[in-house]
Amino acid sequence: MNEMTELGRLRSEVPAPTAEALAAQEDRFLAALAAPATPATPAEQEDRRHGAFPASRRGRRGRLLFGGLLAAAALAAAAVLGPVLAGPGARPTAYANSAIGIELRGDEYVATIKDPFADHALYSEAFRAMGLDVALDLRPASPTAVGEVFRLGFSGTTESDRIGGTLRPEGCTPGRPGCALTVTVSKDFGGKGVLYLGRPARPGELYQNNADAGRKGEALEGYVVDGRPVAEVLAETRRRGLEVTFQIIEPAPGGDGFSVDPRGQSAKVGGHWVVWAAEPYRQGAVRLLVSEKRVPKNPVTGD
Repeated sequence: MNEMTELGRLRSEVPAPTAEALAAQEDRFLAALAAPATPATPAEQEDRRHGAFPASRRGRRGRLLFGGLLAAAALAAAAVLGPVLAGPGARPTAYANSAIGIELRGDEYVATIKDPFADHALYSEAFRAMGLDVALDLRPASPTAVGEVFRLGFSGTTESDRIGGTLRPEGCTPGRPGCALTVTVSKDFGGKGVLYLGRPARPGELYQNNADAGRKGEALEGYVVDGRPVAEVLAETRRRGLEVTFQIIEPAPGGDGFSVDPRGQSAKVGGHWVVWAAEPYRQGAVRLLVSEKRVPKNPVTGD
């Protein structure tokens, strides 16, 4: 059992004291501190040497321990902030649990992700406590896609309903102090929403976003693969210490799009094949979209 679980148990077992009881307890505690120390009798000194305590002193120790339990219960209550209400019938203005904190700022709710690897149910719990029907699904993303919205679906009740996600402050580096994934929801949002947002990937996790591996901050930064032979691109990936996986595509005539045959992915890719795109695959690896035949324009980008 961890410390937070134990504190939660104590919180549930110790009834909330009344204001009068707390005041009386404080008076007794202060009086006890102010009382002059009573010299120990020879018998008490003998007891102490053998690890024994007089009954009167055990009683005081027990009262101090009880006060400590009340303090522990108070800490447990502080660990999870319940909804803070603005007034009767109003939506809460703030809520927090171990995974996310939400507060009303001006005309929108700002949700700050404290644990991007938490159970998604904790995110839903927080939004629900705020009176919002919003689901948040965080997916592993390549470095430049952390904070990007992969997919967004919602049904609003008014034209002003809006929902979105990003990194704050804008342009910050994930994992550094002060940089956090955030979700914003309009103050009067009355619909239903689901937001798929990029989060940092754990080691070995496959990225679930589509991006250009050659853009700034990605594994092939500054390198353009468009139309290059596979052998040439592989030389560059080896130079950068990257692993490579292939996705074989079938370009449409003229290069207007492409298709992918899952059954044809085991074909041996030759060095003369054409690389049309490179995507982040996982940490230290990229995926090359290739075809055996060359077409007039890039079937992936349409250029």
